[in-house]
Amino acid sequence: MIDAQAVAEYLQQHPEFFQQHEHLLLELTLPHPSGRAVSLLERQLELLRDRLSERESHLDNLLDTARHNDGQLARVRRLVLALLDSEDLNELASTLAEQLRNSFGTDHCRLVLTNLPDSDYINTSQLVVQPPNALVALIQALMPDGDKYCGAVSAEQLEQLFELGMVANGSAVLIALSQGAVKGYLLLGSEKSDYFQNEMGTDFAQYVGDVIARLLNLLTS
Repeated sequence: MIDAQAVAEYLQQHPEFFQQHEHLLLELTLPHPSGRAVSLLERQLELLRDRLSERESHLDNLLDTARHNDGQLARVRRLVLALLDSEDLNELASTLAEQLRNSFGTDHCRLVLTNLPDSDYINTSQLVVQPPNALVALIQALMPDGDKYCGAVSAEQLEQLFELGMVANGSAVLIALSQGAVKGYLLLGSEKSDYFQNEMGTDFAQYVGDVIARLLNLLTS
């Protein structure tokens, strides 16, 4: 008795079989989920249509991803060019906050610099050059590895990080800045607790931090 595997192997090895027995294409019927029987040709066409639909869906996803990446690249380009035009620390901090808010939807942004004791700059909601010990302690507590943090923060932590009024629980990304003589932190915050999540990558924030660190050295030298 010939088993199903042998039949399948024979048909694979002899693709001309149905050309030599075309009448079978119409005589053979296959069960269909709808309950009716369909011919082999109908079933083959249905499978081809399904595969085409899957490939079209995959292509649409690729195009959507490409458009998203193009948009991200354009926004990052605008951000970097705007930062390069900054003439001092205050302009750098305000430009960064404006660009991140308008182009990336980031609610709050703050630069905290820890080693400019003789600076004439005044602390603002976007720039802190003489951070209080409590702020530095909170940042370091959230960054036990000393490099970065991404995740949820309490309302009290969000308020202290960004000098806000009463807010709800939120989320934040903290990036350590260490390039040359200038040391500090880049703080990004959201009033949505799931906006910045632990499993998210921090590549973009790290890239912005690297750009900021290099510009800080130029502006403070």
